[in-house]
Amino acid sequence: MLCDSHLHIAECENFVPAHFCCSCAHSKEEFFIQEEIASKSSGKVLCAFGLHPQKPLLENVDFLESLLIKKRIVAVGETGFDFFTPELKSCAAQQKKAFEVCLELATEHKVPLVIHDRKALDLAFYYSSALKKCASVVFHSFAFTARDAVSILNHRINAYFSFGKPLLNGNKKSIGCVKELPLERILLETDAPYQTLKGEEKTSPLQIKQVYEKTCEIRSMNMEELENCVLKNFFTAFNVAEINCS
Repeated sequence: MLCDSHLHIAECENFVPAHFCCSCAHSKEEFFIQEEIASKSSGKVLCAFGLHPQKPLLENVDFLESLLIKKRIVAVGETGFDFFTPELKSCAAQQKKAFEVCLELATEHKVPLVIHDRKALDLAFYYSSALKKCASVVFHSFAFTARDAVSILNHRINAYFSFGKPLLNGNKKSIGCVKELPLERILLETDAPYQTLKGEEKTSPLQIKQVYEKTCEIRSMNMEELENCVLKNFFTAFNVAEINCS
């Protein structure tokens, strides 16, 4: 039983859940599609909604809060910081406002926070006192070193680190993290339909199997052992009961 800690099912055509996953939506339209798919998934699809740093839509704050009050989502995210380009960095003030709102709501409602962080690791440490109050923090597609991840854990943040197709691309930081971090802190993802390899137009959620196979190779584990460990991490990180595992 595989699980995908992060994808965008609203962007994946004809998606049929074959494994547990958490899907993040960032607009009302995306969320309604996501929720409809989740309602037919026998509990396999978990819904999240957040103010994404690449498009921090502060007008969606009330919608996000209503989803939390009505318990229509299990996590807040993606949110965070993205300074990958000069254009994105110029929106730092808006990203900061969006992140702080999401952080506050996740803490208030005792749900996990899913963080997108590119070129802004220092801000994870800047907000560490607040982040350690979160039920859990899932660092989506963690792009930094194992030493950085350990430092986050040493700040007493209940953090989980998710890795995807960069493992297949030979990304040294991602491979180093998967090799060195405690297994109970590792999650795996596709970020479908994004994070394509060379020559690909989009990523399929089914490619989660390739991510697991590569992780087995890196950790020198068998598939059953890895599946069991990551599935347990998934349920713990997202604070949901272990259901429908057969």
